[in-house]
Amino acid sequence: MSIAHTNIGHADAISRRISGAFAVLAGIVAIDGFFRAMPFLTWLVLAFMFTTGLFFLLAGYWRGGTGAFGIGLMLLAVADGWLAVMHYGLWALVLGVLVAADGYITAQLGWSPLNALFHTDTHKADGQWALPHAGAH
Repeated sequence: MSIAHTNIGHADAISRRISGAFAVLAGIVAIDGFFRAMPFLTWLVLAFMFTTGLFFLLAGYWRGGTGAFGIGLMLLAVADGWLAVMHYGLWALVLGVLVAADGYITAQLGWSPLNALFHTDTHKADGQWALPHAGAH
């Protein structure tokens, strides 16, 4: 699931994929027509998304990389709720697709488009978390 010699560990790759799926789902339920037809389902999906982000943040995986995506998932849940109420649900979907694309690309390739955009290097991660399967016998 993760590639050796990157800073993307197994738990981080899973959290990025789950966050990406939630981001797209939250964008879909925030679309104005869906939100007007079933607002309770929209709030239910956003609450579940916020709770999952809280789990990633508080599960003790901060050094493993899931904490950052947990915070991002919680912020995205709040932003998608606000965009749904303000009738800008398509922007929530666009934001969700961008977050999902970054999450899936980073989980699969070990290279983040956002890190390339901001010229940051995350390969100075803790060696214990960088190679998830090394030494596991």
